[in-house]
Amino acid sequence: MDIALQLYSIKEEAKENFARALELTQKAGYQGVEFAGYFGNSPEQMKALLQTYNLKAVSTHLGIPRLKEALDEEIAYAKALGYKLLVCPFLKGDSTEEYIEGAKFLEECAQRAAGEGLSFGYHNHAHEFVKYGGKYAQDIILENAPTVKFEPDLFWVAVGGADPLAYIEPLAKAGRICAIHAKELAKAGEENVYVGEGKIDFKAVAKICPPDKYPWIIEQEEYHSDHFDGISKSCRGLRRVFDSL
Repeated sequence: MDIALQLYSIKEEAKENFARALELTQKAGYQGVEFAGYFGNSPEQMKALLQTYNLKAVSTHLGIPRLKEALDEEIAYAKALGYKLLVCPFLKGDSTEEYIEGAKFLEECAQRAAGEGLSFGYHNHAHEFVKYGGKYAQDIILENAPTVKFEPDLFWVAVGGADPLAYIEPLAKAGRICAIHAKELAKAGEENVYVGEGKIDFKAVAKICPPDKYPWIIEQEEYHSDHFDGISKSCRGLRRVFDSL
């Protein structure tokens, strides 16, 4: 069962020396990556780098400006590397109407991606679990973007005040989940700790979104050790979860 790393987790290393960042990812125990930028590497260069470190591209995060300016280029990049999932990591509104407008744009992106054989997803933060008209912003997005999948960030779902398992389960049954962001929440407070050191029930989530059917991607945003040690600990923690299934 593969585990991927969202490369934003080691963004400083990736900016300084992208090949070294991939080497650290592989040595930390990961089999795949989710991009947060390509750092000047062409598809051909990126393919060679991934082969060097025996890593597989799983997906990429693309902000709204990039989606507006270069979606065709991003689709071509994905097809060249062979990954099938594009994900928007951030949409912020202040009303139902603004979220509906944003969702319609995401749906347009999803339709264009689908026409090229790709899937399109949305990754949450905490603000999507504010309610507008009695509905979470996240629900407004999904209801108004019917072919957009959901890449739940378990940490942010919990910080937003929802129960990750309860929220994800009906969406998984409806086929709306495209991948899982495994990010751990401290037992007290809102600190992002290493997988297995907090309170999120990853095993329960893995039972409804099995890692042999869904990409599982670790994103580490806070560290209480150096970055390599941190991503290694989270990888080992998630591996223990998978081994217990």
